[in-house]
Amino acid sequence: MTHLSFRRACALGASLCALSSAAHAQSSQPPTWQADEIVVTGERLSLYDASQASLTRTPTPLIDVPQSIQVLTRTLLDEQELTTLSDALVNVSGAVPQDPMEAVLANPILRGFEAEIFVDGLIGYGDTATLDPSSLIGVERIEIAKGPTSVLFGGGTGAPVGGLINLVSKRPVADDFAVLGARIGSFGERAVNFDGNVDVQDGRAGFRLAGEWSTQDSHIDAVDADRLALYPSFAIGFSPETELLVRGQYSRVEQLEYPGLPSAVVGRPGVDARQFGGAADAPDTVIETKMVTAELTHDFGGGLFGQVRGRYYDMAFDEFASFPFFRFFPLDGTRADIIRGQLPTALDEATLDASLLWTARFGRADNTLLAGATYDRVDYGVGSGFDFAPIGTLDYTVVNAGLSFGAVPAVNSEQFNDYETLAAYVRNELAVGRWTVVASARLSEYRLRETVAGATGTDETYTELDPRLGLSVRITDGLSLFGGWAEGSRLALFFNGDRGQPPVPETSETVDGGVKFDMAGIGLSGTLAAFETTRRDIPVTSFIDPFASVQGGAQRSRGVEADLLWEPSPRLSVLGALAYTDAQTTQDSFEDGRSVVGNPLARIPDWSGRVAARYRWDNGLGLGAGLRFADGAPTNDAAVSVTDSYAVVDIQASYNWRDTRLSLSVTNLFDADYVVPYQYLNQDVVAPAAPIGLRASLSTRF
Repeated sequence: MTHLSFRRACALGASLCALSSAAHAQSSQPPTWQADEIVVTGERLSLYDASQASLTRTPTPLIDVPQSIQVLTRTLLDEQELTTLSDALVNVSGAVPQDPMEAVLANPILRGFEAEIFVDGLIGYGDTATLDPSSLIGVERIEIAKGPTSVLFGGGTGAPVGGLINLVSKRPVADDFAVLGARIGSFGERAVNFDGNVDVQDGRAGFRLAGEWSTQDSHIDAVDADRLALYPSFAIGFSPETELLVRGQYSRVEQLEYPGLPSAVVGRPGVDARQFGGAADAPDTVIETKMVTAELTHDFGGGLFGQVRGRYYDMAFDEFASFPFFRFFPLDGTRADIIRGQLPTALDEATLDASLLWTARFGRADNTLLAGATYDRVDYGVGSGFDFAPIGTLDYTVVNAGLSFGAVPAVNSEQFNDYETLAAYVRNELAVGRWTVVASARLSEYRLRETVAGATGTDETYTELDPRLGLSVRITDGLSLFGGWAEGSRLALFFNGDRGQPPVPETSETVDGGVKFDMAGIGLSGTLAAFETTRRDIPVTSFIDPFASVQGGAQRSRGVEADLLWEPSPRLSVLGALAYTDAQTTQDSFEDGRSVVGNPLARIPDWSGRVAARYRWDNGLGLGAGLRFADGAPTNDAAVSVTDSYAVVDIQASYNWRDTRLSLSVTNLFDADYVVPYQYLNQDVVAPAAPIGLRASLSTRF
């Protein structure tokens, strides 16, 4: 087996790609790989389960990691016909996906708080979902780490608090192939995609390019989106010990921005919930991202492994919107005044992370030491131009009201922020018999510079120490108990309030624990966990000015969650996810005298869950079905309105014949009619869910 094909084995088996050489040296039975898309890891015939994840940054099996971590494999993504990150996250307990129409500045939620999206272990700015790919065609798997991950991960704005979503990109493999695919579906969906790989020097080097173009209307009147995504990658093994991997990403999304539907008009006579709440002739919001990541790895021998990763990330979005602004123009029955505006934004980010991993055995003890440093800098600029004279009045009982956007308002305000992080981290893992103890810490220096209207408003430097302790105990070979405690910190992002004092870093504290399963004999794996996280000095959207943030107060989230997989044979996979989340404000920011203490946090249901099953026959036929459900959730932190609970069924079927695959899927099979909270300027708005939808896809491999 060549060097590159072994690295592919690790990637497909969801083991730690960056540590493949070290893992290979220590394993007498290295993972195997197949040329098709079915993965066999070690001796386990599992298609949805993964025993390791790259975001742990060590070769430790997940059952011994004192943290709740879930992995969505490529097989799961394909069999459920998942095309977006939002679609995929319904398979994870306690996850609240962002709506795909929430094109910018809306993050998915984990454990009651917003999570950050990483790509290949490095952040892209943070706290904005602009890094959410417009397609999953270039993604090998999705890794989710719940709770704080401050020690190992951070960026120009700090580190995740609610959790981390890591998208692991496809990489070159030791094979020559090309896969072409096409997709059609409801609401005018059309897409073409490809994934091609060229092997060079018999597995020593390779090039891969995946991409997709798609266009789709929406169940919302007038809303449509065009998406393009390209994922090139190149790898070269200079020796069996040294490899350079370069990955790129380009994506462009053009979409008419949707401002949501006032919750107060839902269900009123004559109101069409799918009415577009603005001017349908507004310019499309355009989001364009360009990213290149280089990773150099070297096995020094003697259990010492080095890694250097660097990234340049460029993002720009030109946001155009027409929307109701209830602060100035309150809703009048079913009528709302509509204003217009633009928000051009651009940022550049440079990240460098270097680390050393040392594994050694001392008597009965196995010790794994990871130490490294990170530098990250973000240059962020945003302009705003709003015309607060209404362009007209929209009556939600009148379909196609015919409002015209008119001329784009001129930019009349600009703000430039620079975020810098310089951090050193260390993580030591000591395994003795059935006990694994993890102690880690990160020392960070944050610098924040804000310039508004040509004047520097903030130039502050902060130093924070974030520790984490964890313990895992193997009760039996397939059962372990774990517990952990951690503190976290991050910069206050988008803080532009007027309280006359600079922002301070947001801090957090988390305790969690639970049970992990990895019972190969019966095919059961997963995690049961309980947690509590407290955040302090949080920047929240102002009730007085939705275009500004206010810092202060505290929030707390606690709950229980279960993520289980049962795969008794390669024919059957059953997934179950269930979460209870109690997330609320525990201390006010006193921004406008309005008390929200005790209010549940926006978008978060008390109970939510997912059950999905897939059965496969030897003749190439596969059938799947799923059910997801959730309680109602508040539309914003003021808890003015709470949506109703819902349950949705989806089904899938596929047939593989030689190198060709045909797939069919139905979403919202029973056409459930419901709305979900929609994040738009912290207003009391919702979005109607999509009705029943059909999708068919065809792909062939050459």
